Amino acid sequence: MGESTWRYVRERYTGSQLLDFIFMATLTFPVKSTVHFVCQFPQFRKPFRIESSKSSPNPTRLVHVQSLNLAIHAQGCPVGKYGLFCDKNCICKNGARCHGFNGACQCQHGWQGVACDIPKPDIAVSTTPSDSWAIYISTNVTIHCRVYHIDVQTLSFRFPNASKITSEGVNELDIKVFNAQLHDNGHYTCQARDKGRNVFYATVVLNVNCPPNRKGQLCDEVCDCLLGASCDRWAGCVCPPGWTGTKCQTQCPEGTYGNNCAKTCGCQNGASCSPDDGRCNCTAGWYGSRCDGACPKSRYGWRCRQVCSCENNATCHHVDGSCACVPKWVGRNCDKLHVTQTTSLIEILVPVGSIFLMVTVVLIVLYNTGCFVKKEDHEAEVLRELRRVEEDLAQNLQPGWLRRWEKKIRHLTPGPLIGQGMFGRVIQAQLHTPKGDITVAAKTVRIEDAQSYRDFYREAAILVVVHEEKDHDVRKSNIVQLLGMITTSKQKYILLEYSQKGDLLWVLQQRRNDHKDGQVVLLDRFLRYAVHVARALGEMERLRIIHRDVAARNVLITVDNVAKLADFGLARDVYTAADYVSTSHDGCHKLLPLKWMALESIETGEYTCQSDVWSFGVLLWEIATLGKDPCYGGRIQLDFLQMVGILRQGIRMERPPGCPKDLYRLMRSCWRDVPATRPTPDGLEKRLLQLLPHDVIEMETAL
Repeated sequence: MGESTWRYVRERYTGSQLLDFIFMATLTFPVKSTVHFVCQFPQFRKPFRIESSKSSPNPTRLVHVQSLNLAIHAQGCPVGKYGLFCDKNCICKNGARCHGFNGACQCQHGWQGVACDIPKPDIAVSTTPSDSWAIYISTNVTIHCRVYHIDVQTLSFRFPNASKITSEGVNELDIKVFNAQLHDNGHYTCQARDKGRNVFYATVVLNVNCPPNRKGQLCDEVCDCLLGASCDRWAGCVCPPGWTGTKCQTQCPEGTYGNNCAKTCGCQNGASCSPDDGRCNCTAGWYGSRCDGACPKSRYGWRCRQVCSCENNATCHHVDGSCACVPKWVGRNCDKLHVTQTTSLIEILVPVGSIFLMVTVVLIVLYNTGCFVKKEDHEAEVLRELRRVEEDLAQNLQPGWLRRWEKKIRHLTPGPLIGQGMFGRVIQAQLHTPKGDITVAAKTVRIEDAQSYRDFYREAAILVVVHEEKDHDVRKSNIVQLLGMITTSKQKYILLEYSQKGDLLWVLQQRRNDHKDGQVVLLDRFLRYAVHVARALGEMERLRIIHRDVAARNVLITVDNVAKLADFGLARDVYTAADYVSTSHDGCHKLLPLKWMALESIETGEYTCQSDVWSFGVLLWEIATLGKDPCYGGRIQLDFLQMVGILRQGIRMERPPGCPKDLYRLMRSCWRDVPATRPTPDGLEKRLLQLLPHDVIEMETAL
């Protein structure tokens, strides 16, 4: 601790009176070594003097001093104290030194532990490198022998070939093995003899390994293992469960699984067996750990997910859902009575003709008044804009899509703001319908520019295509429900179902603050949400629709704990760690979710279903970390070139603490360089269901 006190006195005369101006300063600060300071003084006309402090026995006077040199010597904290102001007590024992700043103990010979209160063993042997797997052929190895608490007379080393070296009166001895070879393997024994003729031993076994990816007696054979398998010197590739072959290139044959495919599956009813852990992948109509249970009543299909539509006490087949009708009922769903009487053709045609005539008259009147022209022109304009950015999407839209989903602005009662960014906002609102008022989330643009409206109509178009698909069932879909649109007024809205629980990212971050559940919550609840998102991606894949921003922030959680994929318009205003990336097709700048994007999307701007799978892998990482921001090597902020460089080197996000190995393996499969090698959405769903406990699977299939 450096300390200096000095006084500067300047004298000048005013008539016969002597005036003294005194300036004093005291400096106290931590230093580790002697520090020299040079103080420059201005030129004075009158003499002045500099005196030391009053405590100095010999005050000095210097005249016409232009600079002052101060030498401050490091003193350090007193013994047993540390800290910036030396006000903390050290815990070091047995003569250990205490670090003056943080209190860390530097142990004396023979002691260890935080407080240096644990004695080291009497004799110990170690190597450098310390990890035996890091000692390869041609590596230089140092073997250390250390003796503690012994009054040593002689210290010796015995080699595997029985040779020996001895030193007297020393407590440590180092032996170097240069260019280690296989013949250097064996036991190296350190022997210490004290002055009382007591003998102490310690031994280390040197095991020179083959370099990585090498095997054989002379380490001259190459492993070239696939799937990240390790290379053993004698056994070759040690394959992960479910794989076999000299390079782990072959999956286990049907009916076998596990390490070396040594276990036999017990699946029934035509179910396939997962080659890595033996879990059964049931065929349609069956469920259970061995697929030995038929779907319960009113359920059928794969994982018993489909709901039977049979009516009037008809029996539903558990495999294909076909209905076995009871007498007097017919039809696909057994919802029509078998009528034997014939109906007069006149009785049918007269009312139908009347209705047709009336509808024709109404349509002619509306057309002549121009009611359809404006909407159809507006719809055509939107279609032209959509074709510029996504041809497949525009082709899937049926004519009149805007008109069919249009709602009146007067039927919407705006409510509180529930979300807002730079480009858009979402409000809670009430929509008046013939069946009563319903709560909706009304999404609109905030900045009226071409890109904002393009994203607005892209999201609306995607939701229309999804909802008008013939097999789409709103009750079972994991895509957010569209309730309507308002496009003819100045303020335009997309009306969506309202999710009171918010988005998945918020749910994850809230759980991260609660340390009661931990891993159980991760497996039992949040992976269910991942299954739901995988189903949504499967539905979009069948329609050839790409999301472009699969992330936890864009997944909504309903009151029934069902996850639904939302935000199809690439809501650019929600990102905090993304960078602007220039798109080549229109020259504009857009905020893109860099850390969620696939490698090919970053490099070429190409988006596919496989690039959505990459983003899904990042969503799994978000779930495993309970909503942390994705990072590569501890770096959260990355620009465009840095991200491409990292991914091109094969670097991926690390396995989160506590994350199951199977789940991390699934993430890595989503991040493969070649898009075609990534899992499909259906494959993701099956793999995730295998990770869930059986009771959760039963609950999931009962939804």
